[in-house]
Amino acid sequence: MRYHADNIVLLSFDKDGKLQWNNVIAKDQYDDESDDLISYQVMNTGGQLHFIFNMEERRINLLNDYTVSPKGEINRNPTLKNLDKGFEFMAKYGKQVSGHQMIVPCVYRNDICFAKIDFN
Repeated sequence: MRYHADNIVLLSFDKDGKLQWNNVIAKDQYDDESDDLISYQVMNTGGQLHFIFNMEERRINLLNDYTVSPKGEINRNPTLKNLDKGFEFMAKYGKQVSGHQMIVPCVYRNDICFAKIDFN
């Protein structure tokens, strides 16, 4: 069975239900074994929303960070630094633990571990 998780659609409505803006974060994810490594997680740092998800680049899953401003502007941040090879992040199971920190489970050589991500 193949699992898919594609684009993220963002919509903002005012208090009367009228659409203020819309935008799309383009992504194309799939996995043949399970859906643990696909999908995304949202981190709210107050001034913007961070969308964290894996994207395959050169046959390696890299953890990506896209931010959305209150006006709907999307920015792709540089790939997260200090990521060791062999760690596969399960972003959809991540949890925000403070205003600027998230804990994300990951798999390394069939072992489960956890990564703490700090956002500046």
